[in-house]
Amino acid sequence: MKVKSLVLSGAAAVIIPVAGLAAPVFADSPGQIGSGDIYRVANLTQKTDFADSTKANACDELEYKVRLHNSRFGQVTNIVAKTTLPSGKTSVSNMTVNYQSDGPVTSVSDTATVSFGSAQTISYEAGSTQLLDGDNNVIKSLSDGIVGSGVNVGTLAGSTTEFVQFKAKVNCPTTPPVTPPTTTTTTSTPAAPTTLVNTGAGSVAGIFAAAVAFGAVAYRVVLSRRLSRQ
Repeated sequence: MKVKSLVLSGAAAVIIPVAGLAAPVFADSPGQIGSGDIYRVANLTQKTDFADSTKANACDELEYKVRLHNSRFGQVTNIVAKTTLPSGKTSVSNMTVNYQSDGPVTSVSDTATVSFGSAQTISYEAGSTQLLDGDNNVIKSLSDGIVGSGVNVGTLAGSTTEFVQFKAKVNCPTTPPVTPPTTTTTTSTPAAPTTLVNTGAGSVAGIFAAAVAFGAVAYRVVLSRRLSRQ
């Protein structure tokens, strides 16, 4: 009995120190955000699932999502996510995630592709960036800037997954309104007479003189007839 007791005690003495050393090893494991297929896109207008690539048309609404998975026990801090939205017939959006653990800044990146029938432009929708938990529940809204200098996500605890998502819109050409032709109504004015009737004093005097001359001629004719009869 004494021998068995000593053996068990010795075994316990061996196990306890090992367990005591194991905990600090895991606790000090520096955080690390996983790489690989972490960035995807979905076409909300066409109701497609998130995938590495999708197709879109003008005026479609897109949603991009990047996975932040800390596979280690230590936390990561100062997470900054930034991306690009290139124009063209094929838009390859590049997402970069910078973060810090115990050492210098570390980066992971991935791409998501949108294909069009013709060259298009994609614009970020202001106020659409959100931070989600591992079950896709909204934790909080994030500031704009993910397209450009980047948006600061904050800290991610060990063995935790979160997502950052945002929306973008494919350019939507607007058709200018058609202005109906204006019709103008014109009122016709009677044409001015080509020959003006002269009713002035000069015209009256002329008529009177002509009448007098005619009377004189007629008188002479009558007088000459009378004389010829005598």
